[in-house]
Amino acid sequence: MLNYPSHKNLKSFRVKKPKTEIETDEVYWDKIAQKKERFLDLPSHKIETPIAARNFWLLFLFFLLAMAILFSRSAYLQVAQSQSLLQQSQKNRFLAQELKSQRGVIYDRNNKQLVFNESSFDLACDVQVFEKENLQKEPVLRKLAEILNKDWLEIEKEINVQAEKKQKEFILAKNLDINQVIIFNAQAQELAGFKINESKKRNYADSQIFAPIIGYVSSEPDSGSGLENFYNDYLKEKPGIMQLERMAGGKILDGQLKTPPETGESLILNIDSGLQEKIYKALSETLKKYGATKASAVAVNPQNGEVLAMVSIPSFDNNVFSKNLTHEEYQKIISDPNFSLYNRAVSGAYPIGSTVKPLIASAALEEKIIGQNQTINCEGGLALKDSTFKSDWKTHGPTDVRKAIAESCDVYFYTIGGGYGNQKGLGIDRIKKYFELFGFGTSTGIDLPGEDPGFVPDADWKKAKTGQSWYPGDTYNISIGQGYLKVTPLQLTMATAAIANGGKLYSPGLVQKIVDDKNNVIKEIKPELIRENFISPQTLKTVREGMRQTVNAYGGTATSLNFLPVAAAAKTGTVETSKKEYYHNLITVFAPYEEPTIALTIILESVYKYLGITNAPAKDILNWYFTPEALRPENVTSTSAVQEVSTSTTSTVPEQQMPSEAEGH
Repeated sequence: MLNYPSHKNLKSFRVKKPKTEIETDEVYWDKIAQKKERFLDLPSHKIETPIAARNFWLLFLFFLLAMAILFSRSAYLQVAQSQSLLQQSQKNRFLAQELKSQRGVIYDRNNKQLVFNESSFDLACDVQVFEKENLQKEPVLRKLAEILNKDWLEIEKEINVQAEKKQKEFILAKNLDINQVIIFNAQAQELAGFKINESKKRNYADSQIFAPIIGYVSSEPDSGSGLENFYNDYLKEKPGIMQLERMAGGKILDGQLKTPPETGESLILNIDSGLQEKIYKALSETLKKYGATKASAVAVNPQNGEVLAMVSIPSFDNNVFSKNLTHEEYQKIISDPNFSLYNRAVSGAYPIGSTVKPLIASAALEEKIIGQNQTINCEGGLALKDSTFKSDWKTHGPTDVRKAIAESCDVYFYTIGGGYGNQKGLGIDRIKKYFELFGFGTSTGIDLPGEDPGFVPDADWKKAKTGQSWYPGDTYNISIGQGYLKVTPLQLTMATAAIANGGKLYSPGLVQKIVDDKNNVIKEIKPELIRENFISPQTLKTVREGMRQTVNAYGGTATSLNFLPVAAAAKTGTVETSKKEYYHNLITVFAPYEEPTIALTIILESVYKYLGITNAPAKDILNWYFTPEALRPENVTSTSAVQEVSTSTTSTVPEQQMPSEAEGH
């Protein structure tokens, strides 16, 4: 039997370890730690030391201070700034997005569309995105420069200029062509800071023909011209507003239409586009034939003042103003002699020569200066007291008022205007009175910007302007439409219309009505009657008879107009210019004689030597106008139909009465 020692005796067998002895598990873990240090290339034999009490308390105090500042700021924002921050939050929550619409368009009186809206693509630069520090700008600009065919340094310069102006976004290039748009979209991810904006641009049909009337629209304030400018408040579109609700991260939650987009109203004109085109073509051909470059014409309905056509040459292409032109391109355009923004029909003021004589005749008959059958003997000129001689263009013999108008007798109108011998004249004051009654010297009220009011002189004006007195010679000059008198083609046309319609002076109108996008009439523009009954019916009858004899009597200055489908009445004129042997040629005519539907005035400026050349285009235009549409040359397809037109326009005037080139004094 074995004897085991008691537990008390076991203490004597215990192995006593030294205090520095390492446990087995510690050796294992230390080995692993050494391998890790070698693998990570870490410094070995780290000695960890506890945080000093002083540092601990400093850290604790810093923590308390930071918490105090944080809670103070939080309390300030939640209490003092709560309303302001709530408003800002609402602003950030809701985003207003503009909904684009279209500008109103323009039609002629027969609903032929003259102005269109087309898609336009503009390149926009977001300056804020482009200016980010981490964006590699040069590669982006070089890619963009290749698309735009521009120097990338120029693009950079333009962006820097806009950045200095604190612009967030601006249009870098307008009217990109479709190829540029396709290339850009293919590389859009590499062109940070740039995007394509689609908008609408104007496209004008037959721009050279209609540009002086329609004008152009511009994004610049107080810019543009023509009807586009005058009726801009009606034509301009009204963008809509869509309110978008978004989350803090920018994700759109919902949208609400706040303001619906509204298309601009459209204009329906009184203009007959066919007549407009015919006049433009006729004047262009005449100018080319005689080596001249400037002309204008106006056609109106005498019964209500509606403007049927208005042509000014040279003209311009209003489509160029829909493009993004460089300074060099713009200078090239305006230096072209065939380019002009000047509407001569309303802004050009001229001495109007013998076309003024029906008005002088009306004044003399009304003031009882001359009787309607009383004659004055024309011997080819007047010998004045100052030893000067006022010559006529030919000797007319005994001449009454009708013959004086028809043959354009200067001596007759010198005499009744300024007086001669025993025959008293009107004098400048009464001449001015009647000129103003017919609308000279004041704006007609045409619905176009830039109208010239013309000018009617008098003795007081001359004294103030030149320091000289008014002489009889001044009155003689005014009596045949020369001297200081200035009249626009539109004013002359409206005066002729007043003679034609029995004494009603209208304010001319280009626009007939304004309609919405569903063709509902928004506004109808009625003709405005300025005055009537300012000349007696008998006087007007006598004057019209003189204008009719201009066309159908032997010796009349416009007998070629007797070769028309209807009876016409006219007055021609020739004006000396400051350039020797250069003349303005004029004609003003109305037809049909009994119930006129058109009054037409043509001015061909600065024509070398030739006189009376306005008769030919006037005849061509009126022959076209009074020929049924189906029988007009451009619509005729058979030779027999052309012959029918020719037969229908044969005149009853004998062949020997046809005028020479010089007709139309």
